[in-house]
Amino acid sequence: MELYPTQDGFLGEMAKGFTFAQVARLAAGFGERARAEGIDQVVVAHDTRFLAKEMAEEAAGVLAGLGLETYLLKGPSPLPLFGFALKEMEAAGFYLTASRKPARYQGVKLRLGPGKPLSGQEVPLPEKALEARGSFQLLDRKKAYLEHLAGNAGQGAKGKKGVVYLDTLGGAGGGLMPGVFKLLGLEAELRELHPLPHPLFYGVDPDPKPDNLPTLLALMRAVEPPAVGLALDGDADRLAAVLPGGEVLPPEEVLKALEEALEGKEVRGDGQGGYLFPWHLEEPDPFLAALLLLGKLL
Repeated sequence: MELYPTQDGFLGEMAKGFTFAQVARLAAGFGERARAEGIDQVVVAHDTRFLAKEMAEEAAGVLAGLGLETYLLKGPSPLPLFGFALKEMEAAGFYLTASRKPARYQGVKLRLGPGKPLSGQEVPLPEKALEARGSFQLLDRKKAYLEHLAGNAGQGAKGKKGVVYLDTLGGAGGGLMPGVFKLLGLEAELRELHPLPHPLFYGVDPDPKPDNLPTLLALMRAVEPPAVGLALDGDADRLAAVLPGGEVLPPEEVLKALEEALEGKEVRGDGQGGYLFPWHLEEPDPFLAALLLLGKLL
């Protein structure tokens, strides 16, 4: 499979269309486009896929070599954290992920700013990878992002008891939610499933459809209320919810619960069944959606 453009970047199969040389070309083309837009800062981030960190470092070096002030987010970073960093830094963004595609794929999501996706068709790719590499800075915005989530989660989950199972499928969303629960002082017990980064996503596709959630569904079939199951995709921009008994909550019901939690503010689905986008800020934020849903589902 060749490297091909998407509505917000590029996608390819590892070692075929998506290689280190191609990453360097993508970064160079994106960097030139960013400079043409008068942008001087870029944030680079990556998911948990094979060689994602090394490819992100390659991209960051190329972007810095073009004279852009370049930052690399520390560790695998979920897409909502990446979007938060772009807004905070007023920067463009280069995010290595193939989202919910199988593990053999990798891609890149491009942003000319927070909430400004750039189609791969609009990126001028050089014929050859550039040789110049520059220095970039590591960036850690996890603590600030957790505080942002806690500050916007509302009071709905306060005082709620029960168990929350969260399956992050070995993707970039693992290990983040416990910090938010602690900041909010929530009484509900959080049990994370597959929270550690895993390049093969524990043997399933990182897509929170029922076929890819055997552990979560088995647990939810056996639990008694109050309990709720949640699942995220590979880059944590999609969310699924499961009720006691193992029923996957239909997307329209998830959206309805979110609207109620937000006192009628608009939310919208992505039309692909089982996933949702909360009301659109700079990026979809399923972590915030999950916190808001707990008040309705526990």
